[in-house]
Order: sequence, then structure tokens, then C-alpha cells
Amino acid sequence: MSNNVPEVIVPRQGSTPAVRTPFGYITEDHSRLDKFQNGISGVCAAIASVAIVAIAALTALEVFTRTAFGSPLGWNVGFVEQYLMMAVAFFGTVTAYRAGAHVAVVTIFEKMPPVVRKLLLVSTYLIVLAGLVLLTYSGTRAAHFSFVTAEMPPPGMAELPWPTWWWKTIIPTASVLGLVVVAIDLYREITAPLTSVVTDYEPGNFQEEG
Repeated sequence: MSNNVPEVIVPRQGSTPAVRTPFGYITEDHSRLDKFQNGISGVCAAIASVAIVAIAALTALEVFTRTAFGSPLGWNVGFVEQYLMMAVAFFGTVTAYRAGAHVAVVTIFEKMPPVVRKLLLVSTYLIVLAGLVLLTYSGTRAAHFSFVTAEMPPPGMAELPWPTWWWKTIIPTASVLGLVVVAIDLYREITAPLTSVVTDYEPGNFQEEG
């Protein structure tokens, strides 16, 4: 590019004018549904954020106790792997979906007529919902099995002596929250006219929700 020509980045204009907020979007036609979705996204973001801070704090504490006293915590590894990283991954995914944080290449999508874009979005929501249903089902079964069998870490292990079903409920809980968020998008799309794409949000400007 020539040095005399300034580089201009123009954000993609979605089919639905929307304002980006910290945890999602706000539109004029469905502001209540938007705020409900954004509320779920905000809760998931808070859980994931606390988990990230806890991971950093436990890592620093582990280094300190190992270096200063020659006595590592031990239990922190299992706690981070089973609780904190699971929370970051699954609750964070819900927020990333609602806030449009996932990587997407929309070059071809933008060139499609509204009817095709609508069908693609509906298909995407159905696929995502199917995956979340499977996660909810399998995660619930695993947590239920751990509960009825009173599964716990064996005595003498470095892990915390907490019931295993506690951390196994993370997946189905986050999946149910994701189901609600995606189902609302699907509902809005299939109840709108065929030629109207209502959940293709414009990135817009960032502002705090009122």
C-alpha cells in the first residue's frame, strides 16, 4: 500500500442494526430479549473471569510456597484442571457466542441474498443447539452417576476431597445457559419474515448497558 493512501478499516454492516455491549448486543425491536441474553452472558463472563483470576492466584501461590518453603500445594493442580479450566472453557464459550467473539469469515456470507443468509443462520443455530443438547445430556448423565455412586477422589490423593459430581455439573449447567441464548436467536430468526435476517448483528460501537 502506498504511504500516501491512508488505510481505512470499515466494520461489516450486519442486517440488524445493533449496539455492541460488554456481553452482547442491544437491538430496537427485541431489547428485552437482548437484555435477557446479555444477562446470561454476563453471568457466564463473571464466572469465567473469577476462574481466570483464581488460576493466576493459585499459580503464583504455588510458586511462592514451592520456592519459599519447599512445599507445593499439590491440590491446586486438580482444582485448576477440574473446576477452573472447565469454568473458563464452557461458561466463557457462552459469552463468546453472545458477544460475537468467535473467529468468523463472512466474506461469502455477506454476498448471499437475505433468504440464503437466513437459512444459513437457522442451520447454524440448529447445529449449535444439537451440540449443546448432547453436552447437556452426557454431562448430566456423568454428574448423576457420580452423585448416586458417591464418587470422590481416593484417600491420600493430592486432590481436594470433594464429591466428583460437583465439577461434573459445570458442563451441563453451562450448556443449559448456552441453550437458552441460542434458542432465543433461533426463535427470533424463524418467527421473522423469510426475507428478513434479524440476528445478523452489526458490530457497531461499544457502550455500557443502561
